[in-house]
Amino acid sequence: MEPYTLLIVARTQSLTMRLQSALLASQYTIRWVPNTAEALRLPLDPSILLVQLPPSGGARSVARLKERFAAPLLALHEVDGRVPRPVDASASRACDTETLVEMIQITLMSAAPDAIRAPGISLDTRTRRLQVGGRLYQLRPIACRIMAELIGRAGRVVPRDRLFQRVWNTEDADHSRALDVHVAELRLLLEPEPHQPRLILTERGVGYRLEPPE
Repeated sequence: MEPYTLLIVARTQSLTMRLQSALLASQYTIRWVPNTAEALRLPLDPSILLVQLPPSGGARSVARLKERFAAPLLALHEVDGRVPRPVDASASRACDTETLVEMIQITLMSAAPDAIRAPGISLDTRTRRLQVGGRLYQLRPIACRIMAELIGRAGRVVPRDRLFQRVWNTEDADHSRALDVHVAELRLLLEPEPHQPRLILTERGVGYRLEPPE
């Protein structure tokens, strides 16, 4: 999985150090600059910007960053601070690291142009990245197509013949065993207890149903 590039614009590196210990290096490349002027000079195409807003609000800096970079911008503001309009998402500077990581994940997936979403779960069908409850997974092509069908009809049973047709472009039941194998692999990847699934449920004799996480 090609890592996301996270560009942090903050006066000090304390925020960068927090996130370096919380984000997997295989999923994120982190760059830090102390101010907007340096960010604008970078020959970089970030996946997301994380900007600590000054007490004054930082409206001009946000506008310049949004003009320069085609990436979602997550702003950290003072507890009672105002957030400029071009910001894609915002959080308090006082939020804990776990909340901040979740906000980064949500902002990235919300901006993905090819995302399919259900409550608590998002799938970027272009990159085959799946987010469930704040965690990221990289899916294989067939697993991605299965999850796309289940997420698109979240809460409802997806019949097996529909999955055969949409995933393998056939109604041939010869793929029945392959479907079960791929679903079992998805459960091993996503479920805390694969033998007692809570996300991908079997409707016996009919198909599978995705139950969005709480």
